[in-house]
Amino acid sequence: MTGIERGSGGPPWSVDLLADLQAGALDPGAAAQLWPQVNADPEARAILAALEATQADLREFAMAPAPPMPAHFAARLDAAIAAESQVRSQAHAPQPQPAPNVVSLDEARKRRNRRLGWGAGFLAAAAAAVGIAFAAIPSTTPGSSVAGPPTGGTSSAAQDPLTFKSEDLGQPQLEAAKGKNDYGPFEDKAKLAACFEANGIKATAEPLGARQVTVDGKKGTLLVLVRGAGQFRLIVVGPDCGPGTPSKLADKNI
Repeated sequence: MTGIERGSGGPPWSVDLLADLQAGALDPGAAAQLWPQVNADPEARAILAALEATQADLREFAMAPAPPMPAHFAARLDAAIAAESQVRSQAHAPQPQPAPNVVSLDEARKRRNRRLGWGAGFLAAAAAAVGIAFAAIPSTTPGSSVAGPPTGGTSSAAQDPLTFKSEDLGQPQLEAAKGKNDYGPFEDKAKLAACFEANGIKATAEPLGARQVTVDGKKGTLLVLVRGAGQFRLIVVGPDCGPGTPSKLADKNI
């Protein structure tokens, strides 16, 4: 990549400029002018392909399961919670009734301050325990798919990118499927390769993502394929896709 200077207006291209272009961070007008020039430059296309591959690797790393909490940390957490619970139970234990005489104002203030101190200590320990527990729980699991909230009986690409009409296939579905591994009936690579061949796609093609979707009321699998620098093919196939049966529900290049 030697000779590529930051902010260059033409070949050789700046890596920073290509990264901003690929990420959609540039002004739409400037991006529209740059894409034809970048697509015509083999070196620029190689850089964009490398960026796409790096993003895919990072997404896969982010989806890896988090390690469990170390046993010695879990033991310390349990001990802290048990100790604070014991202090709280002692604080709420029945206090001996004072003799029917005038109570010293200083003594009453000391008792009040002790109770306030116990309560503050317990809340601080509980807050710390909750923070540690949430940090140890993984946020996602590999291959999981999260459905959006109900849309009140209506669905569109803007409301639910996993339930849409074939003509609405586009950017929302691309963003919903990129980096996902929800292949459904095509978890078997041999079955996926046969489906690709039935649709005129190389059997060795590596999807950039996959999600289970509903198109025009039919269940299918959305597959994201890379066509070039910043260009993708979105194809939805039915579960019966295989040799001689394309079962194509939707197909669009964006």
